[in-house]
Amino acid sequence: MDSVSELAKLERFFSHFPDLKGITLQFLHNQLTVQTLKESIKTLKDVEDIAVNLKLTLDQKLQLQSLLLSSSQLKDEFLANREDDLKQLTEKQIHLNASVQVTEEGKDQSLIKEKKKKKKLPKILINTSRSRGELKLLKDIIQKNKEFGWKEVFGFEGDVMWSGLEIPWESTYLANEILLNRIPGMKLLAHKKTTAFYLNKFREFYPEEFDFFPRTFLIPEEVDEFKEYMNDNPGKLFIAKPTSGSQGDGIILIKKWSDLPSFSYTTVSNEMVVQEYVEKPLLLDGKKFDLRLYVLISNVKPMIAFLNEEGLARFCTEDYQSPTKDNLRNFYMHLTNYSLNRLSPNYKYNEECVEINDGSKRTLTSLWKSLEKSGYSQVEIMNNIKELLKRLLVSLQPFIQFHYNAAFEGKDTGKCFHILGIDVLVDQNLKAWLLEINANPSLNIGHEDSTDFKAKEIISPVDKFVKEKVVEDCLLITKKSAAKQASLDKYRTYENIYNSESSDFKEMEIFQDILHIFGKLSGVRFKTHLTSGKFIKLASIPGMTNEHIVKASYDIIYQKAMKGSDNNQMNFPTFIKAIEEITKLLKKSEYTPQSKTVLIKEVVSQIKSNI
Repeated sequence: MDSVSELAKLERFFSHFPDLKGITLQFLHNQLTVQTLKESIKTLKDVEDIAVNLKLTLDQKLQLQSLLLSSSQLKDEFLANREDDLKQLTEKQIHLNASVQVTEEGKDQSLIKEKKKKKKLPKILINTSRSRGELKLLKDIIQKNKEFGWKEVFGFEGDVMWSGLEIPWESTYLANEILLNRIPGMKLLAHKKTTAFYLNKFREFYPEEFDFFPRTFLIPEEVDEFKEYMNDNPGKLFIAKPTSGSQGDGIILIKKWSDLPSFSYTTVSNEMVVQEYVEKPLLLDGKKFDLRLYVLISNVKPMIAFLNEEGLARFCTEDYQSPTKDNLRNFYMHLTNYSLNRLSPNYKYNEECVEINDGSKRTLTSLWKSLEKSGYSQVEIMNNIKELLKRLLVSLQPFIQFHYNAAFEGKDTGKCFHILGIDVLVDQNLKAWLLEINANPSLNIGHEDSTDFKAKEIISPVDKFVKEKVVEDCLLITKKSAAKQASLDKYRTYENIYNSESSDFKEMEIFQDILHIFGKLSGVRFKTHLTSGKFIKLASIPGMTNEHIVKASYDIIYQKAMKGSDNNQMNFPTFIKAIEEITKLLKKSEYTPQSKTVLIKEVVSQIKSNI
């Protein structure tokens, strides 16, 4: 089956029904083409079965019934039963229903007097003044939606400004006037070392919920802990990444301490993050692969996030073997980075977007088909991934809101959103592992073609297929109010996976409470750092001193926490450490590693109630 051709036919077939047109891929996934729909569907029961399998809404089901009225048997049965179905629809939905007959030539003709109007998209003016690699994609999306008034603008005009790089701190004021695609501070937050610190901190408090990332060590800060762990686990493999690296630069696999470059822990520029290597990854076609997922943080306060149903699977270019001394340096076998593997002579460029293929970069649509054929459950894998992402977002939320508060001086005036690239590895047990967070995922739709020995960039259908959905639907979601975003379970290709106001995550609000305290101490205009004088105000709160901790102790705690810092004032991560130190002294007789979380919660609650 020519999937591209069939997809186009379905698009035409559903052209008067946007609710159906938006889910044409679901029909193809179930081997439903225009021909099979017209020839094989004879009764309402057939349509009902399709509606259940494809999870169609009642409105979508009735639209599909309307399209298939060319079958007289279905028409008689449909007209006899339509009245009962219509009772379940709102008056608005009834008004929108229309019947269209499709001739053999594929041309649409109206069957009833009332013709369903084509759903309009909102007008969006997109400012590309700061755009970079994503400019071609943005221009294509604007052209595609030209009929709805989408337009490219420049300067300071427009509804949304799309920047290819992080907005400079001094320019974040722009978000008071125009919607920005960058949340302040996200680049720092997604820095390998910063991410590792926050995730490790959450793992300390909630070890069972935060087991979705490999054991991680910060070098040089945790050199001693890393050495001890290596000694206790001889033969274990680790992957070391420069904290400032990207696109696979500087990544090495190590089995013993001497494998780690000595320079990596002597200069700040060569700091590293070291993680346990997942040695039993899920394989497809004999090769290791990872997933690039796209998560849209559409609103900060409250924090709302969506996961796009599309994404990329990036494959190694040599068959996987368990790590040995002989293959440890074979990066084409062990590292999934696209920027690395595209240089391999075995790299397979691929233009197929829907069907099974053996490309080195594939769409999730294609990947799921391959995995299902191999006996793996897409539903189980996706459920594991969603749970990972929800907990990841819980851990990121207080720090995202910290930078947001700092940028907009504690006010909720900033209009911004952010697309994160989340890299995930699935192992043989279908457990999802977080590999990395990318604050600036590539939205380039080009591929460097050097088949004729002259490097030239061509449009990659795979990248365009995925990234067009990611960006176009992102623009439509962020055009809506926060209340409307929160009410959406799914919108086009995005699924709502996180809302900070949900009760599901209330038990993990300890860091949100610490952020609240930090903000109160910093003053009306939220500041990124606390002076010693502001920190010591904690000592005046009832219950915050006893025989083990007096007012003077707070100055000592402040100085101790600041030791080794490159700033002479206390930032948020250092403040968290200081709260832990205060708790150790206040609850000295009760404090143990097991009671730590409960006791810190008690102290934080005491401060929050009285500050």
